Amino acid sequence: MERQTKILILIFIIALSFRLFFAFQSPNLDYSAYFNNIQIDHISKTGLPMFHDPLSQGGRDFIFSPLFHYIFAGILLLLPDILVLKIIPNILASSLIFIVFLISKKLTKDINVSLLTSFVSAFIPIFFAETINSLSIYSLVIPLIFLIVYLFLDINKKKNLIFFIIFLFFFTFLHPSSFLLIFGLLVYLLITKLENIRQSRAEIEIILFSTFFVLWAQFLIYKNAFLAHGPLMIWQNLPAGMLSKFFVQINITSALVNIGFIPLIYGVYTTYRYTFREKDKDMYLIISLVLSASILLWLKLLELKIGLSFLGVLLVLLFAKFYKSNLVSIKKSKFSMYTKQLFVLFILLFIITSVIPSYTAAREKINSYPSKEETEAMLWLKENSDMNSTVLGSVAQGFFIENFAERTTVIDSNFLLTKTPSQTYFDVERIYKTQYKTEAVTLLNKYNIDYIFVSKNTLNEFNIQEIKYISDEECFIPVFDKDVKIYKSACIIETK
Repeated sequence: MERQTKILILIFIIALSFRLFFAFQSPNLDYSAYFNNIQIDHISKTGLPMFHDPLSQGGRDFIFSPLFHYIFAGILLLLPDILVLKIIPNILASSLIFIVFLISKKLTKDINVSLLTSFVSAFIPIFFAETINSLSIYSLVIPLIFLIVYLFLDINKKKNLIFFIIFLFFFTFLHPSSFLLIFGLLVYLLITKLENIRQSRAEIEIILFSTFFVLWAQFLIYKNAFLAHGPLMIWQNLPAGMLSKFFVQINITSALVNIGFIPLIYGVYTTYRYTFREKDKDMYLIISLVLSASILLWLKLLELKIGLSFLGVLLVLLFAKFYKSNLVSIKKSKFSMYTKQLFVLFILLFIITSVIPSYTAAREKINSYPSKEETEAMLWLKENSDMNSTVLGSVAQGFFIENFAERTTVIDSNFLLTKTPSQTYFDVERIYKTQYKTEAVTLLNKYNIDYIFVSKNTLNEFNIQEIKYISDEECFIPVFDKDVKIYKSACIIETK
């Protein structure tokens, strides 16, 4: 086995071990995982995805591509739940290391720099924290999009062209972030034209083909959502009160914390250098993708955590080019005798600014996972409540409640095809935040809510310390009273 392969495998094992250490800190998945878990379980039992859910928000239809869920349902036939739900997503996310190595090697022609870059890519704080225990589709999407980028760098080779088309087809029906890739390729086409860099016929044709194919496929999948919501489809029909949490403008502090100091600073510098001072066709592709993600984030058209994860990997690749050119300069200077010391200094800086922030971000994420008591409370509801009961939780907890309690919910994190998302979100927020019992009971009656679920995470989501009116045991009977609480709604306001 070659030295580089051994080192790559070692980096992969280190990254995967670091991830699994956090993944097994909690018995549960992140709240965001339970929509995927419900779909995977439904496919495993019936062979079909659940496009109509009688429990979600009182009964509604979903629009999504089920390819990701079919993949995991298929794996579930062969492996135990614990492997599929916790280990496989982390293996997929860690596979980014190999793809970054290949792209970096193509950009720098330096194996040692590429190995270092692959190690850096394993600890992008935002990507690390968001994919360790959430059954996230991005654990597959992010590596896949960069595999497609790698194939495009040598698209004139027939083998690469064939695999590019295959993976693009797969990616398009996997997730709508294929739009991001297409936007980047179009920006790349524009930049190379402006710089008078000749492009092969294969490049131009594959970009145009990819653009029309992705637009057609996404419209095919989401046409009902486009017809129902119009432009609001871009923002997933989110309630007005939630838009500022998901689609926000990027700022330097957020980027430093979530991407890491070294990739951000040196990646931005390299972008400037190759945009205004030097010409490099391959670098223009990476820079085009950086510009595309930045523009979409700036216009609030891309969710922050997705955009920063994507940007983080791109800036790591740009860092590789910077490190390579600086290494050459250092070796030619009087500092050449201090190369090893400078490398050690770099590793220390990287640990401080990327590895430790990844650890911190992961710890914070774990603290927001559902607790054992929350699961216990849901199982209590499943055994002790009427099957037609409606349970109120926060937006994040909707699919968690449905997954474990198997009861009707009022709100969850999927708002496509819902008719009044802003009103529903406002009403749920008022139930938890109002000081007035009359207002709360009126809203509870409006949605026929039988049980109110309250945990530390519920209170944190609404930024409150307690529910003011809940101590009235005539109207709100505590049926599960531990650190996590469930109250039965017992009052009705009669209307004439």
